[in-house]
Amino acid sequence: MKQKGIVLIIVLFCSVLSIGLKPVDGSKKSKAYSGGHFETILPDIYLFKDICNVFVLRSGSSALLIDAGSGKISDYLKEIGIDKIEWVLHTHYHRDQCIGSPKLRKSGAQIAIGKSEAPLLNRAEATAPFKIPDSFLLNGEFPNWGRRMSPFQSPGIDRELVNGEEFNWNQYKITVINTPGHTKGSISYLVEADGKRLCFTGDLIMKGGHIRDLYSMQWVYLQNPGINASIASLQIINELKPDILLPSHNGIIDDPPNEIKLLDNRLKRVKESFTKKRAGRWNWSGFVQVSEHVIQDCGSTSQIIISNSGEALLFDCGKEFSRERLQEAKTKFGITRIAVIIPSHWHYDHVDGITAIAEAEGAKTWAWEGLAEYLEHPENFPTTCWTGKRIKVDRILKEGEEFEWGGNSFKVYHHPVHTEQQMGLYANVDGLGLYMIADGIGYSKKGNIRCSIHCYNGISLVSGMIKTAQSLYDANPYICLPAHSNVFAVAANDKQEFLDWSIKTTDAIRSLLTPPHQELGYDPYWASFYPARVHIQPGGEIEISLRLKNYSGKIISGKCRLKGYGDIIFKKAIVQYILNPGEIKDFPVIVKSKKTAGKGIHIVTADIEYGNNVFAELPQAYVQIDE
Repeated sequence: MKQKGIVLIIVLFCSVLSIGLKPVDGSKKSKAYSGGHFETILPDIYLFKDICNVFVLRSGSSALLIDAGSGKISDYLKEIGIDKIEWVLHTHYHRDQCIGSPKLRKSGAQIAIGKSEAPLLNRAEATAPFKIPDSFLLNGEFPNWGRRMSPFQSPGIDRELVNGEEFNWNQYKITVINTPGHTKGSISYLVEADGKRLCFTGDLIMKGGHIRDLYSMQWVYLQNPGINASIASLQIINELKPDILLPSHNGIIDDPPNEIKLLDNRLKRVKESFTKKRAGRWNWSGFVQVSEHVIQDCGSTSQIIISNSGEALLFDCGKEFSRERLQEAKTKFGITRIAVIIPSHWHYDHVDGITAIAEAEGAKTWAWEGLAEYLEHPENFPTTCWTGKRIKVDRILKEGEEFEWGGNSFKVYHHPVHTEQQMGLYANVDGLGLYMIADGIGYSKKGNIRCSIHCYNGISLVSGMIKTAQSLYDANPYICLPAHSNVFAVAANDKQEFLDWSIKTTDAIRSLLTPPHQELGYDPYWASFYPARVHIQPGGEIEISLRLKNYSGKIISGKCRLKGYGDIIFKKAIVQYILNPGEIKDFPVIVKSKKTAGKGIHIVTADIEYGNNVFAELPQAYVQIDE
């Protein structure tokens, strides 16, 4: 997929995580420590800034760590008089917390994490070649493999921690606190030292009263359970009256009450926007005749427009719209054949039936320009709910395009609230203005048009809700036809109210996410590999691209380090990039497999320096090595 007006400069650099000073021996007394790689928080408690904040509790020449980061900390511990890491206590399972744990465990450290997330660090199958299925499921989760940000290499677990238990290590009494929010099983640690109450909070809260990202909090499809959980967890932390909060990213929080209050208010503002429940279906199996020539199939996601000749245009065609179901529709409504199929977006429940119906009926498939590649080459993209089956597109529809079919007029709209590649289709049929909206928006039980979001579908704050509301406003329909709920009429003030709500809700989400790059906490695919799946032979090589997005109004530059899990090597593993404001750019990467590479899936990922942060192993591509 080509992008317009995009410039990228690529040069080599020494290392994305390199640090200029060499480790030197230091006194075992914290008061003698000065400079180097560690920041002193309290006597014998330190911060090491890595791909996440790694916190050190020192006892003599031994250490206990809160999270592991890349594991690079082990190279510098002598600066603070430490010879041995005895324990690593994880706040949650994400890669940026755990990448270094296998290395540290091999050196003698023991690993602990909350009980509910222990299986994610103790998976026997987390070695290459991987056994990743052909389809992605909801919530960024893979069947039989764990969640999207699970570490590619499992360190194993020595102890599972439960809420309220006291973890005693030398002079430290560490209280385990369940604090779900960023992940369902996140935990925090409360420690009293030097007359201060310290709370290590993982990614529950960021300095300034923000969250790191929204997508990690969406454990349930089209819902935001992490918001409610975070509100409850923050209340628990606040009641403990900590003096200092120590998050996994960005700065230390030395005014917990005020920052907790800030985040609590922001979370509640977003929660309020999404508490309007959608009206459901009253008929889950039958056909509903909306007008003489318009049929909604409540047993699938399909909408049917019938011409006077009996030919039909089908909007969306999941596998539930089978040849048998089509025959039933033909019998009931006098349909002679399906002539055109137009999918709204690439989710399997909207496209899985296209090939069978198209072949049986001789139908042509038309698709919006932003959707076509997702249908014809789904392997290029690492997204949720896709089928993996290629679908031939016969005609490309442009945004804003108007066309006539079957004596009816149509107009194509961009409708990106559910996926960035989704379209809406306006039709004037039987004297009615109809808007086929598929997924993402519906009529709430309180009588308002509302939308649900799921970040792992690939959506953007820049377009998303506001663009969708603007499209609805411009289409100005009398009736909307959603895919998963009943048709609803659009009242005179509904369009403006929905647009106002979309602007307010977008602003609420933006204020919740950490500035200045809030989009990175909303779009999990701001860094991705293209294509996402490739095949090579042992000893072979292939070119793929690392695709980066710059949503900001400023030039962004940074460094990337490519990494492979399995029998993967790179021709040039270290690159530097520059992105102009608002631009998306692909830059080439040569991926090679070892001659001895085993058959199966091997993984390509990257640590990406972006602004003042490093996003560890965020993008991922799958290299299928064939015999």
